[in-house]
Amino acid sequence: MIDTKELALAREHPRGTERRRLLPYRDALNDVTAYAALAESDRDAIVRWVETRRLIKVEYGIDHDPSNLADPLLPEERLRTHVLAGERAAAGRPEFRDPGGDLIVAVAKLRS
Repeated sequence: MIDTKELALAREHPRGTERRRLLPYRDALNDVTAYAALAESDRDAIVRWVETRRLIKVEYGIDHDPSNLADPLLPEERLRTHVLAGERAAAGRPEFRDPGGDLIVAVAKLRS
């Protein structure tokens, strides 16, 4: 569950928060195999941030802005697609379909 404090921070400082959360995982965010090789706790940290991004996109309209060349936010949908591809690879379940909605719930279903 993403709490209101975490959402407020992400909404107020999306670029800096994303950089702090995802920079240690740069290689994994560029390679599905590297993502799948991460420890589950590291994958959980990424999943949590991507779900936070989904929420601030839905609730506040904050996402990647292609017209702003200085905007380093990765598109939320691209993050989600990559995370689910990496989770499918880690779980050995290539047939799993994205149910949409809460990414934390979707990943829990995929892992079970």
